[in-house]
Amino acid sequence: MTHIKRIDHIAIAVKSIDASRPLFEKMYGARFLLIKDNPAGQYKAAFFQLGEDIVTMLEGTAPESFVTKHVQQRGEGIQHMGIEVDDLDTFLSEVEGLGGRVSNRIELAGIRKEALISPKSAFGIILQPIEWASDLKNLPPAERFLKAGGG
Repeated sequence: MTHIKRIDHIAIAVKSIDASRPLFEKMYGARFLLIKDNPAGQYKAAFFQLGEDIVTMLEGTAPESFVTKHVQQRGEGIQHMGIEVDDLDTFLSEVEGLGGRVSNRIELAGIRKEALISPKSAFGIILQPIEWASDLKNLPPAERFLKAGGG
């Protein structure tokens, strides 16, 4: 089986980034990196460095957004976890071969390839396997997210 290299990021769904950000920065020492609107206008994402790791806050900006629905159904909290793999296609093939449910395969040219693994196949959490493009994969996490504009 293809091995997961590391946890890439953890994404937290919140009602309001503006309301959550000050506490996150003060209480946990998170360092704000950038904020990015989803091109489809469904959500916005704020990226933070927490120690050596990346945490993303997601805020739904439309009633039909998956983030808005997540917060309505489950409250604020972890929405998904990104995991870094060396070879996304091989990893997904192996997951599907073991009965895992995979969806939303996309490629962001020059940045990364990614997909989603159903929480029914991942112990209740949405997993987002990611294969970073070659010029980004060896950068430290914060530098990678800044260079990729949040990916």
